[in-house]
Amino acid sequence: MTIESMDAKMSKSEELAVEQAYFDTAAEARQATVSSRTAANWSAGTAAERRAFQRVFDAAEPSFPDANVAFGRMDLEDGEVYYIGRQRVHDEEKQLLVLNWQAPAAAAYNQATARDPQGLLRKRAFTAENNRILDFQDTVFKELAEAVAELEQWESPDDALLDAMALKRSGQMTDIVRTIQAAQDKVVRMDKDRLLIVQGGPGTGKTAVALHRVSWILFNYQEQVKPQDVLVVGPNPTFTRYIKRVLPDLGDNDVVQKALPELLAHGVKVSGTEPDEVAAVKGSAVMADLIVVGLNDRIREPKAPVRIQLRGSGRLVDIPVAAIAELIRHFRSEPYLEGRMRLRAALVELANAELRVPGKSASADLLDPKSLESVLSGMWPQLSPPQYIRELLGSRDRIIRAAAGTDLRASEVSLLHRPMAGSISAEPWTLADLALIDEAAEAMHGEQELFHHIVVDEAQDLSEMQLMAIRRRSRKGSMTIVGDIAQSTGPTAMDSWSRVKDFLRSSLPADVVELEHGYRVPREVFALAEPVLKVAAPSVAPPKVIRSAGDGPQFTAEDPENLPAELAKIVLHHSGRGRFVGVIAVEEKWDEIRAAFRHEDIQWSESSSGGLSNAINLVSPEASKGLEFDAVIVVDPQSILDRPHGERLLYIALTRTTTRLDIVYPTGTLPGLLGGTASPDYVEGEPGQLTLMDVGAPVQHTLPLPAPLLRVPVAEPAQPLGPALAPVSAAPMPQSGATDAPTEAVEALGPIEQRMVVATAQIFAEEMTRSVQPNLRQAVLRELGRIISAG
Repeated sequence: MTIESMDAKMSKSEELAVEQAYFDTAAEARQATVSSRTAANWSAGTAAERRAFQRVFDAAEPSFPDANVAFGRMDLEDGEVYYIGRQRVHDEEKQLLVLNWQAPAAAAYNQATARDPQGLLRKRAFTAENNRILDFQDTVFKELAEAVAELEQWESPDDALLDAMALKRSGQMTDIVRTIQAAQDKVVRMDKDRLLIVQGGPGTGKTAVALHRVSWILFNYQEQVKPQDVLVVGPNPTFTRYIKRVLPDLGDNDVVQKALPELLAHGVKVSGTEPDEVAAVKGSAVMADLIVVGLNDRIREPKAPVRIQLRGSGRLVDIPVAAIAELIRHFRSEPYLEGRMRLRAALVELANAELRVPGKSASADLLDPKSLESVLSGMWPQLSPPQYIRELLGSRDRIIRAAAGTDLRASEVSLLHRPMAGSISAEPWTLADLALIDEAAEAMHGEQELFHHIVVDEAQDLSEMQLMAIRRRSRKGSMTIVGDIAQSTGPTAMDSWSRVKDFLRSSLPADVVELEHGYRVPREVFALAEPVLKVAAPSVAPPKVIRSAGDGPQFTAEDPENLPAELAKIVLHHSGRGRFVGVIAVEEKWDEIRAAFRHEDIQWSESSSGGLSNAINLVSPEASKGLEFDAVIVVDPQSILDRPHGERLLYIALTRTTTRLDIVYPTGTLPGLLGGTASPDYVEGEPGQLTLMDVGAPVQHTLPLPAPLLRVPVAEPAQPLGPALAPVSAAPMPQSGATDAPTEAVEALGPIEQRMVVATAQIFAEEMTRSVQPNLRQAVLRELGRIISAG
């Protein structure tokens, strides 16, 4: 329940002035704390004490000087008042002015609901810029509980969230801390010592949950976990740059954030592509065995005595075969490079023994370095991880020997071979190759940088080999894994989280939790996307979408040769209104789109370059995962459906918007999943009429009704649905945002009841607008009244 003020004696403007004075006082105290960071503050004490001081001051210093000191306030039933912000703020008397959101005492701010207010009388959400309060909204829990007593099954987003969703997007994910909802906050604060998998559909806030969880862990376990002990892994550089400001804004500057290709790079860059069936084989866990066997295959026992030249002379020392063979068999169990180093030391020992140098310890100085290295490399080659994988994949014989005894079929083994390029840097490395290189590095070195907690976003696309690479970087298995099975695409797409749990192999408790409510994607858009979801991932429950944007998806059909120019016009329309625009198209269409953009002098960024601008962006369906835009234009949806996992890619593309969605397609190609026929046998009909669509160009229309009610074959004339319904009036339903005065019955209610009735009626009206023809709506209302009366 949102009200203007708790204090009837004080106007809204007066309360704003009081709150602004508090913000100013807190900002001055924060600056005083930062200014006091002088050399004298930590010239004394131990190094550990000085580091502790540093952490305290880092926590107190905002990511920029004019940052808002608080985003909320909570008033407890016992009279206590707490302001909630990103960092703690104390005055010079050590009195707490602002409580940081990660603190246990602040949990109630996000978790309080009408059913369980957790001791709160109210919470206040501030809208502020540069520490200047623009507005606030109050939620009073007692009145809210009374108003929604019969509606508790619905998730009710607070006004701060709805306000934030209405704001313009940008090229970076920002301002999320003030919009965390109760169900999300409970996931954020789950115990760190577990493998936590968070399933969430589009707009459910799973990325925000994961990043807040990092901040919460760092605050509540700061003696155990330092920022550099936390690793956040994103699917690609575009996504990683998109979220890079979030953790600093939460006060956590030193967390390690890496895109998956960067994490597994080992000095090489992805420059090649390969068929999905090849990537699928490389991504399977059996490749780990193949890599170990193949590495062992490079170690050879000599067939004849080994001869090493002495330094500075032509004299040779012979080492017996049996002695060397025994050493090699012993060292094979070591990591590859460790075993090689120990064999080298053993060769020096044996050479000294053969030379019978009394009273001297073994020394390589007696041996010619080149001769020693040549002998050693003949038995145990010096290899880097990229070099080994390059030589393995470049030799059919080596692949076949390494695959012997594995579960790989002959057809799969043959897919692995590719001719070697001229050098390691010239090799057409693929993303799947990087996990092989990382596995080779593990087999060769046996060491990885370990992290106390690992967060992986968009984890639904990871291969078994990539999951294993992430797992070996975890100290104890403490991880937060987030994603959406319905958005799993690519050669290693998954249909459940069970395989992820299996290959992360954590000894800690493992939980899969689901975020059920979608806050970002408008209901009007999800009504179009939901049929696609049912085909793309039948086992995944759709999120409960709770937000309306007021406008439904817009469809534009054009002749293929004119489509890029029409697309450019739509882009300019949205960009001219200050919207953050995402144009989602398969890369095969990018050249014609680029040409149209250049013709109109449109400036844009591309996902393939690893970053987004604040204005117009050209993005592939695959790279659009996890991103959000004010306006999304999906180009030629049929071309997206034609790709592997096309239904999932189309679902992803449709659900990237927070406000506007346009579908632009060649005439006659609108897929049936979106209400079209993908053939020129249909024509566009007027709203509410059973006529035809998708013939001729250009065509523009909205899709407020389900596809089966909007289309009939050309050969059949449009007819009423039945004589019994013919007399029914076709009075239109009120549209979202209608300004007509409420009915007398509503006006007779109290203010709380009025809001509940209007909100409920609005939901029914929007649903009927989407689902029922205008000439049937009065009949539906009458039938609804009859059913309620009978009940």
